[in-house]
Amino acid sequence: MVRRFLVLWPLLLMVGLLGAAAMGADQPAGAPPAATAQPAQAAPAPQMTPEDKADEEIGKSAAEEAEKQFKVVKDSPDLPRINAIIDRLKPATQKPYLQYHAKVIDTGAINAFSLPGGYLYFTRGLLDAVESDDELAAVAGHEMAHICLNHSRKMMNRSDKYSKVLGPLVLASILSRSDRVDPGAMLVVGSLVVEDALNHYGRAAELEADHEAVLYLKNSTAYNPVAMLTVAEGLAHMESSEPQIDMGVAQTHPDATERIAAISKELTDLSIPIERRRVTKSLTTSAVAVKVNDSEIGELRISASGGSKPWSEVVFQPAVEYQGQSPLTRATQASVTFNTLLLADLRPLEVSSIRSDGSLLVRGRDQDLFTITPGDAAFHKTTVDKLAAQAMQAIRTGFQQEKVGRAY
Repeated sequence: MVRRFLVLWPLLLMVGLLGAAAMGADQPAGAPPAATAQPAQAAPAPQMTPEDKADEEIGKSAAEEAEKQFKVVKDSPDLPRINAIIDRLKPATQKPYLQYHAKVIDTGAINAFSLPGGYLYFTRGLLDAVESDDELAAVAGHEMAHICLNHSRKMMNRSDKYSKVLGPLVLASILSRSDRVDPGAMLVVGSLVVEDALNHYGRAAELEADHEAVLYLKNSTAYNPVAMLTVAEGLAHMESSEPQIDMGVAQTHPDATERIAAISKELTDLSIPIERRRVTKSLTTSAVAVKVNDSEIGELRISASGGSKPWSEVVFQPAVEYQGQSPLTRATQASVTFNTLLLADLRPLEVSSIRSDGSLLVRGRDQDLFTITPGDAAFHKTTVDKLAAQAMQAIRTGFQQEKVGRAY
């Protein structure tokens, strides 16, 4: 083996020299030798810091205190959904390495809160209220932001209630995860941390968490950031209609109108279309073929799926061909245009009707939706005006159902 290596070594050296000469032939005279290509160095993955480890201990104690106050639903069927959302959001956060502990609280109140170290709590009422995974992701993202931005730790540093109860040295030991921390002191901290989480981290912290949640949803590419806006609008509705909410939901955040303004501005700055109905169970229209008096005609329906039970009503049944379109095609075209406008936040006052050559044209935001003709009226044995009045009433009812059907 040694002899063979000694024979091969001069050949390998010669091949190396020839290769170097061939590479150098492409370089201009006097040019410095080509730099040796270095493999790209991947940025080191972020890891747990000593502060993160301290927060784990604090959060564990706080979680024990929280679960003395609230009944946790064991093996909630909602947990797989929640955990899947958290897993999709984690890579977009400042601390993708954190392990989260999601739990469901058995109360109808609409709320969520977070504790240091990755503890996330969602009430049963909240899970029933959110109208899409996008909205649940907005809530989860907001609470994850509190954790990733160390809002609880910042509160402990600036609020003198901690040092007054524990003393500055004990608090410093807890925050630095000293092994000499008295278990009794940690229990006190856990209780105070829960109190902060259930009340508020301060106006600036709540607005900051909203801001980061919008970015988490956007950068995850899995959820629509507009859901952050619809959740804030839901809170505004709660503040206006139910000022006294169990668990202090309305008091845990800054004024909801302030949140709405800030989120709307951020979405606009990020060039994200504000299409609320993409993330809520709200108004849609559909077109189907139906048989009336043994004739196949079209039918345009409007539906709202929010609230305790779905709602649906007929808007208009095109019955005759008009401008080369069959009744079903007329209904289908109306539905496509209507749904496009609904996604673009169509409002009730933007729907109107105008008379045109004996017919009535229903319009939405200056776009034609459908035309009710004398032929349609004759088929239904009524008048154009009555068909138009029925259509407008169905549309108005739809908008109202959307509003009252929202759970929060």
